[in-house]
Amino acid sequence: MTEEKKKTSRHAEFIKAVVLILLIGIALRVFVLFPHKLDNTHMENSLYEGDFLMASQLSYKFGEPQTGDIIVFEHPFKFGELRVGRVIAVSGQTVEILNKLVYIDNEPFTDFENIKHADFSIISEDYSNRDYSQPTTVPTGAVYVLCDNRDIAEDSRNFGTVNIENIKGKGGFVYWSWKSDPKAPRWESPYITPAIKILFYNLIHFPSRIGWGRIGASVN
Repeated sequence: MTEEKKKTSRHAEFIKAVVLILLIGIALRVFVLFPHKLDNTHMENSLYEGDFLMASQLSYKFGEPQTGDIIVFEHPFKFGELRVGRVIAVSGQTVEILNKLVYIDNEPFTDFENIKHADFSIISEDYSNRDYSQPTTVPTGAVYVLCDNRDIAEDSRNFGTVNIENIKGKGGFVYWSWKSDPKAPRWESPYITPAIKILFYNLIHFPSRIGWGRIGASVN
């Protein structure tokens, strides 16, 4: 085989390898993994704003959601809007919240260690459902979801139960974390100048904005 043919063969093998890697990546993204960026503080102290969560799309193909699972789901009334929350109750269970405390089937629920409260004041149920929620029985094929940052988040206390078919994946681990920076330039009109500012700002502050301690952190 001539040297030219060897080079052509190596190039062909390289192209085949690249195409195969791309196909595998696409297949994993479409059928197995579901990445999602946290753009709020609703899941503190389990997940933080700027965390990039990798969720499994296969978990509920072969099983049902369980109490404690952190899930990525589509908002029941806002098409295409994705949220992250924790499963508190499953089909057939009854959830009630009294004075911030969660009750499942009339029994006090042992809450999770990462739960956060902004304050310990109790708001009357006449004004808010933050600290109170009427008994809700979870229907078949649905789950009751609460966020870990209980006093500021919108969850099943507001929009009701979440259909399992609306769940996009079960949270697995944080694969990247990008700290929020209120001083960072904002993306706004006329776009070209802000784009340049954002590029250089992030290049300069790149090391300090990475949440090194968050990368690889598991959830649930």
